Amino acid sequence: MKVLLWAAIGFVVVMWLLRGKDRAAGVAGARARKNAALEGETMHKCAHCGVYVPASDTVRSASGTVYCSEDHRLRHEA
Repeated sequence: MKVLLWAAIGFVVVMWLLRGKDRAAGVAGARARKNAALEGETMHKCAHCGVYVPASDTVRSASGTVYCSEDHRLRHEA
């Protein structure tokens, strides 16, 4: 019976130690994701309303002017 008790205590200690390593790895991963998110992408200013939008969401006219939406491109060119 004592052997089972010591085995259970040992199992709990090992799991507790492994949990600490997993948590440390999770924190390091979260920091890396946060830093990547902070770098982000280039922002461009809409020529019509002045709002800054990510480069992937911009709409460009034939002349290369940047807009935040197709509606603003049409309004500004009219």
